[in-house]
Amino acid sequence: MDGMSGEGAESLEELRAQNKELLERLSYALAEMANMRRVMEKEVSRAEQAAAERLLRKLITVYEDLERVVKSLETSEAPPALAQALQMIYRELTNILASEGVEKMDVVGKEFNPFDHEAVEYIDSDTVAVDTVAEVLSNGYRMGDKILKPPRVKVARPSKQTSG
Repeated sequence: MDGMSGEGAESLEELRAQNKELLERLSYALAEMANMRRVMEKEVSRAEQAAAERLLRKLITVYEDLERVVKSLETSEAPPALAQALQMIYRELTNILASEGVEKMDVVGKEFNPFDHEAVEYIDSDTVAVDTVAEVLSNGYRMGDKILKPPRVKVARPSKQTSG
């Protein structure tokens, strides 16, 4: 730099400063882009999960209808081939739901939770603990921590005692 004039040295310093600023801005823009990519991936994943849950809720309704049909076959005089076909479809749908992580909720005898269960009726009971699920009217289903369909239940309460 000995042979550089004052004006050339100033110009070089300005270029270095501009270069440094542009590199910082580029680094910031790349970091911002990486953050946006992560946010978008999370949103896509959340949307896919919501779509899967909607579909599984609809499938559960069909599954329960098919379950009722299969149970009614035990007392009906349906042709054996039809009964076998419906039972096969029912088993296959059971396997599909299980492979997606859908589980039937086992709630009888468990403490009633208004966030997880839908109380349809309260029943007097001396045999079942207070505020526990005494009977399931309609099964509930969950996938992991997410409840897809809450069970409809009867909840125990203490028997009313008359004082005499």
